[in-house]
Amino acid sequence: MQSFLRDWPFPGLVLALALLMWLAPWRRSAGRSRWHDPAWVLPLLWPMYLLHQFEEHGIDLLGRRYPFLADLCVTLGHAGDLAHCPVDEATLCAINVGGCQIVFLTTLLLRRRAPAVAAFGWGVPLVNALLHIGGSLAHMAYRPGLFTSVVLFLPLGVWVLRTLVRAGVLRPVQIAWILVTGVVMHAVLMASLLLVGKGMLSHDAALVINVLNGFVPLAIGLWLGRTPNAR
Repeated sequence: MQSFLRDWPFPGLVLALALLMWLAPWRRSAGRSRWHDPAWVLPLLWPMYLLHQFEEHGIDLLGRRYPFLADLCVTLGHAGDLAHCPVDEATLCAINVGGCQIVFLTTLLLRRRAPAVAAFGWGVPLVNALLHIGGSLAHMAYRPGLFTSVVLFLPLGVWVLRTLVRAGVLRPVQIAWILVTGVVMHAVLMASLLLVGKGMLSHDAALVINVLNGFVPLAIGLWLGRTPNAR
C-alpha cells in the first residue's frame, strides 16, 4: 500500500497511453473532423490530466521523483518541514486517484448522453493551469506541472470549449460556470488542507472530502441543467 501511494503515477501513465490508443482510431463523425466532435474531444481530459499528474507526482522535467508534495508544502507555509505539513502521500492519492478520476470518468461516460454536463470537468485543468503558471511566475522558477499546464491544459482547454460552443453544446455564458467549477474544486481542496493544518479537521475527514470533491462538476452541471435562471 505504501508503495502505491507514491507509485500510482506510473500506472496512470500507462492508462493515459491506453486511452490515447483507444481514442486514436475514432473516425470523422457526420462529415466533420473528430477535433470538432464533442464526443471525441471531451474524453481527452482523462489522458491529458494523467500526463500532467505524472509530471507533478511521477518525475518532473528536472528529473525529481515525486516532487509535488514538497512544492505544495511550500505553498502551505511548510518549506522544508514535511513532518508538520498537513499534506501527505495519502492526501495526494485521495485527491488525484480518488477525486480527479471521478471527474475524468464522469466526463467520459456523459460525453454523448449529456455533453453539456460532461464539459464541466474541463474547469479543473483550466483553473489548475492558471495556478501553476501563476505560482511559477511568482517564484520565477519551474514548478512541477508547469510544462503540461502550458502545453496541454491551456491550448486543449480553449479548443474544447470553442468546439462545444460551435457545436451548440454550450452557450458562451456557460464557460464562466465551468471556470467557477474549477475554482470551487480547488477552493475545497485548499480549505480542507488549511483546516487540517489548524487542527480543525481530521486527516481522515480531509481524505473523504477530497474524494467526494470529484462529484462537484457533475453536481454543478446537473444543477445548471435544471435551473433556467442559473443558465
